[in-house]
Amino acid sequence: MKFKKYTLPIYWACYLVNGDSSGMEEEEIQEVDAFLERNGLGFCVDMDNEQEFARSNDCNNLGGAVADFTFAS
Repeated sequence: MKFKKYTLPIYWACYLVNGDSSGMEEEEIQEVDAFLERNGLGFCVDMDNEQEFARSNDCNNLGGAVADFTFAS
């Protein structure tokens, strides 16, 4: 099994870690799912809880709070 780390929006955390999409718009869920599929990622196995502001992340160019997520692939 291989692991990959990505810096992603912090508000994706509940969906990526727990599969809980409550509070997310349908377009946001589709963006997350498309990112996972495009990168061939499996489940999220770890999340670095340190939040920081970034001008962009590994999925889009929107600034905001981010965290590092590790995925099994």
